[in-house]
Amino acid sequence: MTYTLHESWNELQANFEQILTQARQELCIFDDDLVHLGLRRAECFGLLQGFLLQNPRASARIVLRRTSRLHQDHPRLVRLIASQSHRIEVRQLSISLQNLRDAIVIADRRHALTLFELTHPRSAFILDDPAESMPYVQRFAEIWEVPGTPFAPTTLGLY
Repeated sequence: MTYTLHESWNELQANFEQILTQARQELCIFDDDLVHLGLRRAECFGLLQGFLLQNPRASARIVLRRTSRLHQDHPRLVRLIASQSHRIEVRQLSISLQNLRDAIVIADRRHALTLFELTHPRSAFILDDPAESMPYVQRFAEIWEVPGTPFAPTTLGLY
C-alpha cells in the first residue's frame, strides 16, 4: 500500500503512467480534457493501448468536462475509441455537474489518482489499496450515474 501527495504536473503524469501499468481489468477516468494527464504523449498513450490489448475483457470508462477538442488534441485516442467502442465508453460530463473541479483516475478499484483542483497540480496517489481507493471509486460511480452526452469518435457528414 502506498499513499503519497504530490505537487507537480510531472509527478501527476508519472503517477498516471504508473496506474496504467498496474491496470488489468478496469480503468475509470474523470477529467477536464485529458491534457494534464499527458495522454497526448506517445509513451503514455502506448500504456493505455497496452492495457486494452493485454486483456480482451479490459474496459475503460471516461467522463470529461469537455469532449469538444478530443478529435483535435487526441487523434490516436479517438481512433482507439472507434476501434474499441465495445470496451471504451466516453461521455461528456452532465451540465448539472460542470461545477466539479477535481479529477480522478482509478484502476481495478485498488489504485487511484486524484487531482484536488484542476488549476493546481496537487494530487494524491494510492497504489494497491482497495480500502483507501474506495471513496474515489464511489465518487466516480456517482458521477457516472448522472447521464452525460456520449462522445462519438466519428464525425457525421458527406465524404
